[in-house]
Amino acid sequence: MMKKVYFRLGRKHLTLEVPPFFIDFSKRNFSSMMTRRVSEEGTLFYVYITRQNQLSKLLILKAMHPGIFMPPKLTINESFTRDEINDFINSVKELEKEWEYQDHGLWKKRINDFTIYMVLVIGEDRWTVRAMVSKKGMPGYGVEIPVETGLSEKLMKELTPEETRDLEIHEHVENRHFHFTVYTIERFIDLVKRYDYYFARKEIWEQSVRIENS
Repeated sequence: MMKKVYFRLGRKHLTLEVPPFFIDFSKRNFSSMMTRRVSEEGTLFYVYITRQNQLSKLLILKAMHPGIFMPPKLTINESFTRDEINDFINSVKELEKEWEYQDHGLWKKRINDFTIYMVLVIGEDRWTVRAMVSKKGMPGYGVEIPVETGLSEKLMKELTPEETRDLEIHEHVENRHFHFTVYTIERFIDLVKRYDYYFARKEIWEQSVRIENS
């Protein structure tokens, strides 16, 4: 039976925010751990984010977790009922029974020697969650960023030798998926904001990236 883990922020108007990703815990480097090819040695992850009244729900997250950093300018023009507020609050509480909240918009889940992090990334008019993986005894965090083909060379020039040490680039229909190592959460958030195909360009993920059996 395939192991599946879900991360859901919200209960209504949920969107599969990024292509489902598989973490193969048998791999020895971060770049090979996050993949679209499944095996019996890992877990399939699904990340669902509410898309309706997003900025209002961001304020609720901020009220629940004051350590979350908010953009200096945030214009909100949304209609939000008391029932919707309570429903979102309850969804966060339910999520945090399985995913331990750290601080500053960071949730984590331990699986053996591994820790999976979900990182809150906030832009000017939207927010999302992206995953990182760490392993006991290994420095850094394994990450994946889908990048528009035209920006690939620019990203390559920006990445440090340490970040590209075990770099893998996977070709997909609309973009290239960069699998590499970062050493701070802040660095990852910055790269997502500027390069992530689905966030920086506000593209909606479609079923062009698929999970495959090994």
